[in-house]
Amino acid sequence: MDYDDGYMDLPGGDHFYDVTELFKDAAAGMPSGGLVMAKDFTLQDAMAAFEIGEPRFDSGMALMDQSGPVFDPLAPLLPEEVCWIIDRSFACEMEWHTGYTLSQTIFSFLHVHALRETDPDLIPGDRIRAADNTRPLELISVVLRASVYGLLKCCDFSWRELNKGNVYDAEDWQSEKCDVPLAEALPVSYILAKLERACTWLGNSFKAPSSWKNGLLYRLMLRKTLVELLSAQLSKEYHRFPSLVNTARDLLHRIRQMPLPEPGPTSPAPCAFDPQFARVLVSFIPLHVIQLPDQEKVWNTLVGLLDSLEQVSHLASVSELTTWKIVGHLQTWSPKPDQHLPYIRSARQSALFDDGLVLNKYTQSHVVDCLFMETLGISYESFIDMLGRRWRGPASSPLPHLERSITEVELGYIKALWYNPPRRRRYCMKSLFDWHDLYALLTDIQYHLEPSNDPDLLSRLRAVVLMYRLSVIREVIYSGFQISLYSAEERVFAYWYAAQVLELQLSCMDEIMSGMPESAMFEELRFQFMFLTALQAISSAIFSVSLKKITSSWQRMRLNFLRRYKWAFVDEYEEIDLAPVGHPNFLKFTTCCSAIQQDRDHSPRDQIKLAVGLLVQLVNYPGGWAGPWVEDRKQSTERLLEVCQSLEQLPSSMSEVDSWDVAKLNWDPDVHPWFPFIGPVGVVST
Repeated sequence: MDYDDGYMDLPGGDHFYDVTELFKDAAAGMPSGGLVMAKDFTLQDAMAAFEIGEPRFDSGMALMDQSGPVFDPLAPLLPEEVCWIIDRSFACEMEWHTGYTLSQTIFSFLHVHALRETDPDLIPGDRIRAADNTRPLELISVVLRASVYGLLKCCDFSWRELNKGNVYDAEDWQSEKCDVPLAEALPVSYILAKLERACTWLGNSFKAPSSWKNGLLYRLMLRKTLVELLSAQLSKEYHRFPSLVNTARDLLHRIRQMPLPEPGPTSPAPCAFDPQFARVLVSFIPLHVIQLPDQEKVWNTLVGLLDSLEQVSHLASVSELTTWKIVGHLQTWSPKPDQHLPYIRSARQSALFDDGLVLNKYTQSHVVDCLFMETLGISYESFIDMLGRRWRGPASSPLPHLERSITEVELGYIKALWYNPPRRRRYCMKSLFDWHDLYALLTDIQYHLEPSNDPDLLSRLRAVVLMYRLSVIREVIYSGFQISLYSAEERVFAYWYAAQVLELQLSCMDEIMSGMPESAMFEELRFQFMFLTALQAISSAIFSVSLKKITSSWQRMRLNFLRRYKWAFVDEYEEIDLAPVGHPNFLKFTTCCSAIQQDRDHSPRDQIKLAVGLLVQLVNYPGGWAGPWVEDRKQSTERLLEVCQSLEQLPSSMSEVDSWDVAKLNWDPDVHPWFPFIGPVGVVST
């Protein structure tokens, strides 16, 4: 800048001209709202210039801090420093799995970008001669380099699984690679050979340091095991999971038993990580610098990933889809943070259905077979035979349509159990019409059947489909509590509506269970019947004591009701003659609000005691379709029981409700996803 008489010129000088008319003339031929795009400049580029408010990404205006030491990929390292770098690379990997971008995590590990510089065939001779015996360059060019390749291959395998579309890019995970390769072109055998060569060098070379040799070996073997495990997951070799998971657990346990010193102030090890490096990469997302978690949390997340993959292998061997639903509900209602990574949620969906196969071995007709065998105790073939004998419709029986509808709604619902909570709720709301369409189809089939003295199988099948549809409505209602969606007034309606839906669902189960012999199927239905009865009692009790939360007019509440339950009023329902069962009714709600306040026989406390009695029985309930997940279901039931017991302080009658302090009710999804509690409640260990 030039200075003249003590004044500084403004950027661009002071010779400005008004160019408004020039731009108006240039844009005269453009339609209103039109855009002119420069070459290679897209709308996404333009949008990336704005701050988007997502805390994982939002960066503001910040310049790179270049005051620190310059990264030298060949700076000699002590073996414990190499161990520390490898450990922190695991921190980068686990943070990517939790939803941050590759730029903020993996690509902030600078050795990822220095694989050419650390190639032992390309290292300058003067650098080799300058190395000392305590810091051999092979620790970088052989050991650390192999670990980096293994890290990239693990990310490649994870990326491929996540990119299947089971979970949502930019919502659950971040796919943007920023033009940085993830060893996609390198075969698994090449990566494993590099890791094995590094292990061999540590075991045989006279340059290999005696101290921390085991620590380095354990870390290389752990990475090698993870490469094999994630490769097996992608190829669906689930039989390999147990041994690989156990090996990884054992190696991780050994690593955690060896305390690792933090690098000193003059150590080059911390220079291997630059959280600001994302700013020099090609990226469409403005990113802020993140703080990697402490190492114990990293290892806990890795343990959760290993445990979850072991569960995937168990699930993959289970052919009963009812068990899949139980497991899905358990992880939905009581998610374990370290076992709910997007990668795992995608892997479970892939194990259920991928490449047109159910459970990697059945055709899609298996879904229909399971519906009949696991709820009615009959084969689908016997149903086809009955339909063939009794069909009197004007055209051929709509079996293909029926099979397709059952497959779509069942598979879609089970897969949705591993979506993120808001996405799962949206899917369930949209699927309710498909369930109603299936129910209407069965009603039409029943109308065209010849009368028979045999047990009415089709009526029971209709009850099964209606029961499932009502269970989806129940999930929609309760999920609103789990994601803290409702206002105080909306909670009142939600609990009332849940109690109404549960009443209808219990009626369906009564019809299904009538005359059913004792079996695992019957035991499961009985468990569900008792569990849903407890939920209905709790919902009814909370509704009756929280009526005082209603302070708005009925007109105002009705407008909120129409907005919140808009899924029930979509135009598609008008195309079906059969009215949907279980849809919300605001007029009935207002009537019940008035009636229950006058019902002096209604006792919220007695409702809670009923629920407590049922849940106590269910805590140690044997049998059913829970399979190896009986203990998980027990923990979930104990959690609900503890919350329910805290609610035994509710008023004993409606006459006491007016003077009872409703502020005693505390809603916290971390304590329980659906119901409030009173006083301190410990969460069952997960």
